[in-house]
Amino acid sequence: MKLGMIGVFTITLLALAGCASIFSSQEQVTPSIDKEKAAKINVQLGVEYFKQGELEQALKKLERAIQQDPDIPSAYNAMALLKQRLGQTEEAEKYFQRAIKLDPAYSEAQNNYGVFLYNQGHYGDAEARFLEAVKNPLYGTPELAYENAGMAAQKLAEFDKAERYYRKALQLEPRLPKSLYHMAEINFEKGHYQRAQEYLQRYRVGARHTPKSLWLGIKIERELGNEDAVSSYALLLRRNFPDSPETKLLQKSLDRQ
Repeated sequence: MKLGMIGVFTITLLALAGCASIFSSQEQVTPSIDKEKAAKINVQLGVEYFKQGELEQALKKLERAIQQDPDIPSAYNAMALLKQRLGQTEEAEKYFQRAIKLDPAYSEAQNNYGVFLYNQGHYGDAEARFLEAVKNPLYGTPELAYENAGMAAQKLAEFDKAERYYRKALQLEPRLPKSLYHMAEINFEKGHYQRAQEYLQRYRVGARHTPKSLWLGIKIERELGNEDAVSSYALLLRRNFPDSPETKLLQKSLDRQ
């Protein structure tokens, strides 16, 4: 299961209202402050272009922002995301590192860099970035960083640690689908079938079933001896995902019976 891109690629935008007024001759500002304000506006514009898929325009605005203010962390974070989208991974990493060097408490950049490292298969380094993100008490979505840390730890087969992270995420936001699913998964692997069932039921409340969640439900209910529930999950899996690998696993398991 991939990391959630919407949550983990959050870019904090400053309000755009009144942007044009910063160039007013009535404002008494020094050239350096004026450049800082202009740089912030160009970051905002670059992010908006990025969100709209106008990558060339986004690149121009972000490059301009860095020229105007070489020490603006948000420009480097946004540039890193843009370079990642363009498949320029080495450049992306350099920009992420620059952003967090300028501001180690910049949680969005720490979390985004963690996602980048996770996608590169560097799970231990990714986990460290996610934990850096939650150190800032002002970070708006620490539950997502904890969830990401759990997924990184789970990739490293450090299941107890992963479970601790998922618990922290769920304490902050009890309805996080990925954390609920992975808690069900881990508890199943540990042989805690009743607990796994409870987590999967909570998952079902706020998320649509996937082939993986339905197959997990089948395995859990088989262990608990709930044949009606097994049949219900199997019906949903066959009906909604007939060509999935999980449906093939289901058929193989039935053939062996």
